[in-house]
Amino acid sequence: MKYFLRTGITSIILAVLAIGGYWTYSSREQQRMIAELTAINAELEQKVEEHKAMIERLSRSRRIAHIEIVDQAIGLDSRAIETTLRLYELDDDGGEIARQDFTITGDVLFVDAWTVKFDHEKIAQGHPLYGRTLVLLRRVYSDRMAPIDGLAIDTPGAIPPGYATGDASQFEQKVWSHFWELAMDADLAKAMDVRVAQGEAVYKPVRKDQWFELLVDAAGGINLTPIAAPAPPAGG
Repeated sequence: MKYFLRTGITSIILAVLAIGGYWTYSSREQQRMIAELTAINAELEQKVEEHKAMIERLSRSRRIAHIEIVDQAIGLDSRAIETTLRLYELDDDGGEIARQDFTITGDVLFVDAWTVKFDHEKIAQGHPLYGRTLVLLRRVYSDRMAPIDGLAIDTPGAIPPGYATGDASQFEQKVWSHFWELAMDADLAKAMDVRVAQGEAVYKPVRKDQWFELLVDAAGGINLTPIAAPAPPAGG
């Protein structure tokens, strides 16, 4: 009888220990799984935020100029004979870095630029040199003027004050001084991570007292958009 009692007690103790050991193992396994899932979730959230940041950088646009239509001379046929405009070049913070007045024939304004667009991955990563489309404003003209007779804005091979500094300035000067080589030589363009190098022109009919904003997309080209008269540019 005592033997069976001792055996029963031993069995109960072993069962309790087994259950306790299993519970301890199960609890630790559960904690390990929770920790792994938490780490995976954190990694996924980080990747989602990085993806959002990449999309934002790819879709970002920046202002590079405001254009004010200052005056127009109207002929006897009620058509504009000529248009006078003022172009305000802006830095990345919207501050004025240069202004010029131009008079063109007629009332259809063309803005001509050189644009250099880099590899999408470089832009998405926010690379300090390749992270945005570069634009050099070349000239303005109208539909009644030959482009070769257009009025110069910026000087090819030079960068207006405020556009870039340090390494970025040297890089942009190199780009502009070899612009047409980049446009025509696929190997050279690939070596510099250039996706597209080309001339672009945007144009619209304009009227006196109108204002326009010249925008450039981080991964795209230039756009000319009508706007309400802005506050006076910084420095104006």
